Amino acid sequence: MHHTKDKGDLAAAKVIADLVEKEYSVFVPVVTEHAPFDLIAYKNGKCYRIQAKYSCDGTLKNKSNWADKNGCHEKKYKSDDFDFYGLYLPDINKVVYPSITFGGCGIRTTPPKSPNPFYWWEDFTDFTEVALKRTYKEFGVDLTTRKVNPDSRIHTRKVERPSKEELEKLVWEKPTAQIGRDFGVSDKAVEKWCKAYGVEKPPRGYWMKKAYAYVKAEAQLTETGENIKSSIINAS
Repeated sequence: MHHTKDKGDLAAAKVIADLVEKEYSVFVPVVTEHAPFDLIAYKNGKCYRIQAKYSCDGTLKNKSNWADKNGCHEKKYKSDDFDFYGLYLPDINKVVYPSITFGGCGIRTTPPKSPNPFYWWEDFTDFTEVALKRTYKEFGVDLTTRKVNPDSRIHTRKVERPSKEELEKLVWEKPTAQIGRDFGVSDKAVEKWCKAYGVEKPPRGYWMKKAYAYVKAEAQLTETGENIKSSIINAS
């Protein structure tokens, strides 16, 4: 059995190892032990303050607890105390990264046997600010027998979706329909990715205007070439 401090140390170690594997630079505060966050992850010019947690049931605690000679104490987290949880889930040996706004919520690692919507762990493997809740139907749960039929489960991750950074770049490079074809999904699936990540897409009509500008530029280039050719012929 792990003691509370051991669990906290294990969670921090798992979070650091996971972030390093994902090519983040990780920094640990050494001057103070009273900072509201445990780690800072840095990548591509962005810093993320992380509170490492160990949770057997996937619950995201929205307060800290401690005991001293004056008794037991608790303090609720403020919205600016840190950016993301680094939640270690020991039953599946995975780390997920929901934002502080998910404090008080639960993240499941097994499908429920009830009709209540829930957050699923695979939707939080990257730093996640927005996520859609899942339903039992996506996992083949039969509420009559309270059993899960693996053969009827709808696999919601048939393809691995791009990271938030990759998607932010892709949506300005090509239309969602083309992105969908590249990943083997529908354009609606790409739109759901954007919504889940909070990624802003180009405004309506953007690609039509860009195509028109390209065609116009090509026409002008062709006309310029013809004029140059005519000038050469006339000069000769």
